[in-house]
Amino acid sequence: MLVQRLQALALVVGPVIFAASPFFWVDGHYGVTGGVLIAVSTVPWVFGLIGEYERLREHAPVAAGLWLLLLLAGMLGTVAFGLQGFFEGAFGLHDRVGLARFDDYPPLSLLVLWLPGPAFPAAMFVYGALLLWTRAAPPWDTALICLAAVAFPLGRVLRWEWVAYVVDVLVIVAFTHLARRAWQRTREPAGRPNGT
Repeated sequence: MLVQRLQALALVVGPVIFAASPFFWVDGHYGVTGGVLIAVSTVPWVFGLIGEYERLREHAPVAAGLWLLLLLAGMLGTVAFGLQGFFEGAFGLHDRVGLARFDDYPPLSLLVLWLPGPAFPAAMFVYGALLLWTRAAPPWDTALICLAAVAFPLGRVLRWEWVAYVVDVLVIVAFTHLARRAWQRTREPAGRPNGT
């Protein structure tokens, strides 16, 4: 019961920490503070989403398992890009010099950044689709998550700040509602089936 409540809270805490990062961007770069916020946000967010995985696994075990694998790969990319921003800021690298240096290590940078990076918005889209498919959340929640996943690269990759802010608001609204529902499920009597 305590773990489930902590996971419900983590569904809000993770996205809120993540959403704070654009406020600390420096000339289109994550910077030291923004990079740390992105990397740190993954800890509570993954913890909360593991609770969602447990619930989805009851209805779609194979799809939920594949989604969890995609999510973990995406979170690896999220942490990697956050730390990349941290180190760029800490060492005073500008004008995309930091990213350009990764060209010297094509296979390794592919595994650490370029494959896991897109996996995060892909995992969010699949999560929204799974919620819709299993009817584990209202359609408007799933629509917000899927829309945010599609718009995510515009804000984070192209560094369109206003898009990043809008996407973050969509995510916070959707995940706050999901967290509230998860919290309510912890208050249901034992033996009663989980409500959606």
